[in-house]
Amino acid sequence: MDRLKGLEYFKRIYELGSFTAAAEEFQCSNAVISKYVKFLESWTGAKLILRNTRTISFTDEGHRFYEYCRAITEQTEHLLDSVVNTGDIAGQLVIASPVSLTMKVLAPLIFQFQREHPQISIRMQMSDQITDPVAAGVDLAIRGIEAPEASSLIAVRLGTLERILVASPDYLDRAGTPETVGALDQHQCLIYSLSSDANRWEFSSSKDDTAEPLSVAVSGPVTADNSLILADAAKAGIGIGLVPRAYVQQELMQGELQELHLDARPNPRSIYAVYSDRQYLPKRARLFTEFLKTAFS
Repeated sequence: MDRLKGLEYFKRIYELGSFTAAAEEFQCSNAVISKYVKFLESWTGAKLILRNTRTISFTDEGHRFYEYCRAITEQTEHLLDSVVNTGDIAGQLVIASPVSLTMKVLAPLIFQFQREHPQISIRMQMSDQITDPVAAGVDLAIRGIEAPEASSLIAVRLGTLERILVASPDYLDRAGTPETVGALDQHQCLIYSLSSDANRWEFSSSKDDTAEPLSVAVSGPVTADNSLILADAAKAGIGIGLVPRAYVQQELMQGELQELHLDARPNPRSIYAVYSDRQYLPKRARLFTEFLKTAFS
């Protein structure tokens, strides 16, 4: 049996906590995964996994063996990367990214990158929930956030995501147009539940960058974990949305939405590439990160 493949299988079983999830990722059967685990236990002479009908757990030997598997697979990736030229980089690049950001910003860049490097295949995992690169088995995750949280992950800033306030002409005709940040608490606001300022929108002075930041408590009839849904709600006249400008360019040009200009501007978000804190990052992931940095600059 292929011992290196067995190490890769065990590493993902450990990180995913499931034989089935590992089998789905590697597009094989549970029986194949189980066969490799038995092979590894025979090779090491130790029981690595305790398994019943519902759950699995790892022995002390299993925990130590995972660290060995991770080290070997990372060193193998580094070796393979080091013996090829940039133009010969191949393999699968696995990217986790938010749905809205991917649809409106990243997708054209991802497609361009793949055209320029046809030997690299791309697997996209799209979710608005924050993805743990290690648990999800991805090379890197793209996030639009205020700032990276303190963790063992490495975050590389790629660019800025400007946010703006928008509403439909119909809503503004009915509710009036706010002119100050403070006036927003009298309006129906559309809440992006995954934002760090979901219920208290944060602003910086439009005229004085040294001024104290402003914030206002907001509420409204629609809360969602997807910004494109909130843009649709704004178009439907339900309320005021705080969304990235890149998501609503077409609606602004067609007059379906209007940008609101208050006495302060919404705080922007930054786009980061996030990957696990490990010694070696696959060269295809480094190449893609540099490509995005250049594109956003």
